[in-house]
Amino acid sequence: MNTFANPWSSPQSMGAAATAAFAVFGSALTLIGTGSVYKLNRTEDWRMLVQARVPFIVDVVPQSESSAQRPDARTAAQHLSNIRQVLNPAISDLAIAFGVSRQAIYKWLGDDVTPEPDKRERIIQLSRVADAFRDAGVSRASALLKMKAFDGRSLLDLLPEGKLRQEDAQTLIAEAKAMEAVYARSGLSASRAKPTTDWQASVSIPGSAE
Repeated sequence: MNTFANPWSSPQSMGAAATAAFAVFGSALTLIGTGSVYKLNRTEDWRMLVQARVPFIVDVVPQSESSAQRPDARTAAQHLSNIRQVLNPAISDLAIAFGVSRQAIYKWLGDDVTPEPDKRERIIQLSRVADAFRDAGVSRASALLKMKAFDGRSLLDLLPEGKLRQEDAQTLIAEAKAMEAVYARSGLSASRAKPTTDWQASVSIPGSAE
């Protein structure tokens, strides 16, 4: 038979232990000089005072905040390479969108010349559109780039006007996914014929001029 008594087995024991702990803590506060004297036989009276003086705060930063959008450290040349890899625009189209010559685009790509601040800002905007298309797994980003989906204008048309928004890219991504879903439900994806994207047209996009 186990005759060992658990000192924490009763509420009275736990209360006594808590009082003792506060007593020790109160003695420590007296020794280090808090400006007050806490009598050991009146722990219930000064317990709340001690708790107020010694707050225990845990500041937990949500993961979403701690990993907030980090500064984009890519160079203009890296942004342009990203644009060409994902969106695959013609150099002449980029020259028109940025209001420069084709030679300037090649110099930017080679990191030989740094674009002016306003041009660099447009490059970053278009590069982030490319990021969005890549992250969404859009396979025909180059076609979406020139799609006249916004009152007869494309993303490349909006860029020099300073009206290119990330929301516009998300609109095209949603439309592309909707068309892909319709294509999958049609059964054409299971056909033995060579896959093609000719069936996808901008006519399904609101505001399209085509």
